[in-house]
Amino acid sequence: MAHTHKSLMVKTLKKHGINQLDMVADMRAHGSHISRTALLDLIRYGLWPKRINPESIRESFTRLLGEDNQEEIEKMLKAAPKGVNSTAAYQVLPLLAKYELKQADLRRAMEETGIKLSPSAISQLLLHGKWPITINAELIKAAVEKFMSEHVSTNELMTMWDETKTKKGNAPTTIKTVQPTLIFEQPEREMLYQKTMNHFKLTRHPFENEVHGIDDLFMSQSQRRVRESMVQASLNGSILAVTGECGAGKTELRKSFYDYANQHHPELLIIEAMVIDKKRLTAAMIFDALAEELQITSMPNGLENRARKVERTLKQSAKAGNKHVLVIEEAHDLSNAAIKHLKRICELSDGFNRLVSVILVGQPELEAKLSLSNFDIREFSYRCNIMTMQPLGASVTDYIAHKLKRCNVDITNVITPDAIEAIKTRLQGVVQYGITKSNGSKDMTYPLMVNTLLVKAMNEAASAFEPKITAELIGMIK
Repeated sequence: MAHTHKSLMVKTLKKHGINQLDMVADMRAHGSHISRTALLDLIRYGLWPKRINPESIRESFTRLLGEDNQEEIEKMLKAAPKGVNSTAAYQVLPLLAKYELKQADLRRAMEETGIKLSPSAISQLLLHGKWPITINAELIKAAVEKFMSEHVSTNELMTMWDETKTKKGNAPTTIKTVQPTLIFEQPEREMLYQKTMNHFKLTRHPFENEVHGIDDLFMSQSQRRVRESMVQASLNGSILAVTGECGAGKTELRKSFYDYANQHHPELLIIEAMVIDKKRLTAAMIFDALAEELQITSMPNGLENRARKVERTLKQSAKAGNKHVLVIEEAHDLSNAAIKHLKRICELSDGFNRLVSVILVGQPELEAKLSLSNFDIREFSYRCNIMTMQPLGASVTDYIAHKLKRCNVDITNVITPDAIEAIKTRLQGVVQYGITKSNGSKDMTYPLMVNTLLVKAMNEAASAFEPKITAELIGMIK
């Protein structure tokens, strides 16, 4: 056995022109001080050093041979000890060893979620607690947890990031995750004065979001894409979360979705859970909402009995050609327990066909709630697609023109092109990432922000007897 191991490792290193001194130097450069004697015993006789973590040796082979030679590396390390010594920074590494999982498998799984780290970076994280500064730590954790959740127990998953102690008893070095901070001076809201309406010859307030029909709605290309995603999720039995900042137009988008579905997909039955305080939403309330839409006149006692009756009726409705979607607004207020109940609703099926789709609409906190690091609801999160409503951006001009056209007023009679550009500039926030990354910007041209700024600008123009809103006037607004 030792002879086979010796010949394989010696031949592989010789094939790639690597000698023991190269490996000793590489390992020492990366914090693993192995002696030449210990390395020779490993290469020639397959004797693994007790004081060196096998993962450090794997990491060195990967650096020296290259990631394209993973198959050869795995063959050489087939006889590596399964245990991991106490130098691991977190419990992740011992769990990998316990379930005979490889870091290469973990790395490939992470890449599938969009997190690309080199074998060296992963080992530095798991062995020494050194977090990459270019990728948010929470995203890395979520990718690792998604892979590990398929193999380890719930308790192990919840404690996998617990820090271990080194032989010297020191806590491993970690880099604290810096949460981005948005710096944005939101314009204060004020009413549109009567003299302002007279000044611009308006018969009604153009920037009140009173929607009386589909013609009143402004839909940007981005909003149309989100609406189409809502339609497709509803028809295909999927779960979709739509998030957006306050004032991004979520309510109007929902109304547009309802109108579009009624016109183009009459087979789609839209179900709403009519509970104002979503924190109080329970499984019973969800089943009651389904029963009302399905016109079930009497519901049995007990949640299990209710679920069975609703499922039977849903199957009958589906066989009649209907589709069902449950829509929940203010979903960022949902409790973990309510979201767990939604997972059960989503699992109702007739053969391969899902009986109920789910669309959640909420503020950005909803996306954080659905993070894979929220262990309680991770099974729901894995199945949930998330779309974020974008600001108006380049559509600001079209948005303003649409709003004024509803009042039979031409945009060119109210605001100059340079003023519109000034609005876009004014509604830009600064994102601070701390010392690890230079500041960025965030576009805040959401409908509510644009409306508020325009009302203030129109009042200022009327007070100054200016015929139009100009860039200079926008610059004066606090």
